[in-house]
Amino acid sequence: MKLKERVALITGAASGIGRAGAQQFAAAGAQVVVADVNELRGNETANLVRESGGVAICVRTDVSQSAQVQSLVSTVIEQFGKIDILWNNAAATTLCNEQDRPVHELPEAVWDQMLNITLKGVYLCSKYVLPHMMKVKKGVVINTSSTDGLIGQGGYDSYTAAKGGIISMTRSMAVYYSQFNIRVNTICPGFIHTEVIDPWMKDPAARSAIESLHLTRVGKPEDIAKFAVYLASDDAEFITGGIFPIDGGFTAFKTKVTDYSGLRKSQ
Repeated sequence: MKLKERVALITGAASGIGRAGAQQFAAAGAQVVVADVNELRGNETANLVRESGGVAICVRTDVSQSAQVQSLVSTVIEQFGKIDILWNNAAATTLCNEQDRPVHELPEAVWDQMLNITLKGVYLCSKYVLPHMMKVKKGVVINTSSTDGLIGQGGYDSYTAAKGGIISMTRSMAVYYSQFNIRVNTICPGFIHTEVIDPWMKDPAARSAIESLHLTRVGKPEDIAKFAVYLASDDAEFITGGIFPIDGGFTAFKTKVTDYSGLRKSQ
C-alpha cells in the first residue's frame, strides 16, 4: 500500500474530486482527514471511507478563515500526531459557475470570495501545516488548480485568477521547501464529471460540445484522485514544482483531425 501509515489532510473533500481523493488515499493505506465547510457531506465521505475499512474523520472547516484552519490542523495533530500529505483541493466552484463574470461585470464581493476560498485557502492551510512537515523534514503538498489557470476561459475572471495564482505559488513553494524535503506539485484538472457540471452533461448539445474538447473522454473524479495518490507516494520522490494537466488532452490541441491526408502536399 503506497500510503500506508501516512496521514492525509484533504480539503474540499465532501464531494467530487475531494471525495474520490479521500477514498483513493484510504485505499492506498492513508489515514484521511476530510475538511470541508459542508459538514454533512463531509461526514458522508468519512463514512464511505470507514465502510470500506479505512480510517477517516471529518472536520468542518472554512479554509478562508485563519482560526478555523488553525483549529483543523491542531485537531489533526492531536488525533494523529502528524500530517504527511496536504491536498489543497477546496475551491469556490459553485460560485464560479453561478456568479463569475468578465472583469468589467465582476462584483467585488464575488472576486473577494473567490480568492479567499480558492487561493487564500491554499495559503492558510499550507501556512499552518508546513511547520509540522518542516520539523520532520518530510512531506507532500498537492494543490488543485485547473486548466483554466493555464489557458483562456472567457467570462470566468475571478476563477482563472485564483487558479493561476495557485500555479505560481506552487512553483515558489517547491523551491523554498525543497530544503526540508517537502515536495509541492499542482494538478490542473480539465472537465471532470462532478455534480457541478452534471447539468451540462445532461444537456445533449452541451455534452457534445464538452466531449469534442477531449482526445479521450470526459474525466471522472477518480482520474484526478489516482494521480494525486501517485504524487503523494514515494514513487514520485523525484517530482516537485510540477504543473500537471490531467485533462484527456484538452490543453493539447486546437481541433481534432482524424484524416491528415488533406493537409499533406501531394507527392
